[in-house]
Amino acid sequence: MSVRPLVSHRDTVLRIASEPVDPCAPEVRQVVQDLFDTLATQKGVAMAAPQIGVAMRLFVFDLKRPREKGGPPTRGLLINPTIERRFGSIPVIEGCLSFPGLDLSIRRPEGVVVSGYGLDGKKVVLEGGGLFARMVEHETDHLEGRLLPDRQNGLAALLSYWRRRRWEERMRRNL
Repeated sequence: MSVRPLVSHRDTVLRIASEPVDPCAPEVRQVVQDLFDTLATQKGVAMAAPQIGVAMRLFVFDLKRPREKGGPPTRGLLINPTIERRFGSIPVIEGCLSFPGLDLSIRRPEGVVVSGYGLDGKKVVLEGGGLFARMVEHETDHLEGRLLPDRQNGLAALLSYWRRRRWEERMRRNL
């Protein structure tokens, strides 16, 4: 068990597609525990393995709210996740632990169906909307080597370009 440092948004591990892993492998169990330990020290609701420098296809989440009746779990993990279906599309303001202090306007699905595996190697299929759906797509983006700014287009991208430049300047001054 250990808290790991988050990699810089410039780290190449965030730009490569993560490799599928054996859900039952001991090193996977260790990375999952490290992710939960690290997430507990952050102000986020989920964390993907690449964010701690590990190119494994898995993420953990803790939505920090009670589970809704019939809804998806609010704390858990998915190994080798695949989004099977997306429903709807809504505009959201979203942040990312890899870009602290940068919030961007993007579109996310209203709902998702996602499949993956647990640490026991058993397949799980989860369906949910709202924060759960946004979290699943956000973390899956990390596993595909896609970052939050990549989700923008058109006018939103242009406006966010200037916001991101100001953010990068603040980050340089704080180093």
